Amino acid sequence: MSDTHDVHQLVIRNLAVLEQAPAIVEEAEKRIFGAIDRKVEDWAEAQGGWHGTFDFLERDTFFKPEDWPETEDHSLICLELGYAQELDCQHYLSPLVGAAPQEFGLRFNVHAPWITGLEGQKRAQPGKKWASFLQSVIDDFPALAANGFRIEGELLFHPIRLDAAALADAYPDTLDDALEPVDEALAHLAAALPEFNRLIEAAQSHFTPQSADAPQPG
Repeated sequence: MSDTHDVHQLVIRNLAVLEQAPAIVEEAEKRIFGAIDRKVEDWAEAQGGWHGTFDFLERDTFFKPEDWPETEDHSLICLELGYAQELDCQHYLSPLVGAAPQEFGLRFNVHAPWITGLEGQKRAQPGKKWASFLQSVIDDFPALAANGFRIEGELLFHPIRLDAAALADAYPDTLDDALEPVDEALAHLAAALPEFNRLIEAAQSHFTPQSADAPQPG
């Protein structure tokens, strides 16, 4: 906070705008994340044999090849849009444009109790075991880091950040002009897909015999 009270003065001068801001940001988020959802959905459809849900603000956005295993309730392996850390700011949009310390991006998410063979076992800490495995083998999969993926706890994460000025200039009619970082992330994802399958196979081998009968990704 400024010692000269410049920030206070700015807020006072713009109180009318701030009163309207929550509704304005909500509408902007619907348009912007809707455009990102459509771009991700188009990419997934172009892969052939993929399915998912593409509604980040209402139902989340997650997608996967059909041959990645799933149950009736949820996917055991999927790709999704989300944050690197728990969201701790007022607006979903803030991390996307660098206005909050959290990061938005693509996440590779594996159901830890399944992959470790510890489903239903109390105090077994499958999440910690999966995270420890990731840390121990990540150097064996250099194409992941080369394509922008890094470990975030139990996830592999690829950040996506939009330029706020470019996004504002493109809003609302030419949003695609500001979504090049999304295209870049999806191109990195396409290049990293074989590594994800190798990683799951390595994990299933590591956690044998617990997961020896688990379905294999293609």
